[in-house]
This record gives sequence, structure tokens and C-alpha cells, in this order.
Amino acid sequence: MEAKKKLSISDLISNAEKIKGKKTETRELYVKSLDATVTITKPSRAIILDSNDLGNEGANLFLVYECVTEPNFKDATLQKAFDATGYEVLNQILDPGEIDNIAKEIINFAGYGKDYVSIVEAVKN
Repeated sequence: MEAKKKLSISDLISNAEKIKGKKTETRELYVKSLDATVTITKPSRAIILDSNDLGNEGANLFLVYECVTEPNFKDATLQKAFDATGYEVLNQILDPGEIDNIAKEIINFAGYGKDYVSIVEAVKN
């Protein structure tokens, strides 16, 4: 098993700018029904906590609406073209499963996925 590096204060300080810059990280996701990609932005802790207060279906709509930055689903012209306001526009543009899968990717991007932290087993003498 490969030994893992122990994180130190000096590591954190030397990488402070990079770590702080994570807040604006983005990813591209391919959406099959649209045959195009959308851009998601890493959500803040506040957005994740707010989504938890909305229940399962509301949470996913909220996350997609807040974190998909391109295209901007909040755009008034887009909403007018679909005769929908707020989250309603998502239901007209995306398939229900796509909304859920995009939301899952947003949650994973925020570090709530299974593979972001793991236990390091102690070496026995």
C-alpha cells in the first residue's frame, strides 16, 4: 500500500491561494437529451444546507437551478420563451432523471461523494 502524505500547516499555507480558489471551480456535464454540455459551479456550504431544507425533489431542483451556470436557467428571456418561472423551466428543459443526476454530480463536486475521504489503515508492527 502506498504511504499517504501527512498534511501540515506549512502545506496549507503554501497552497492557500489554490485552496481558496476552489470556490469557483466548474465542471462540464454532458446532457444526453440536449446533446450538449452544461457548466456546473461547485456549491457553497450554504447552498448545500439550503437544499437540505427543501426535501428530496425540491432539493434537486434547487441545486440544479443554483449551480448550473451555463446556460443560466435564471435568465428572464429563457424563462419567457418556455413560459415558465423559477424551477419550472428546469422541468420543461430537462428530463426528470437528468435533474436528479445533475444534482448528484453537484453534491459529489461539493465533496459529499464516497471517494473524497478514506480511512488510512495503521501499519501494525
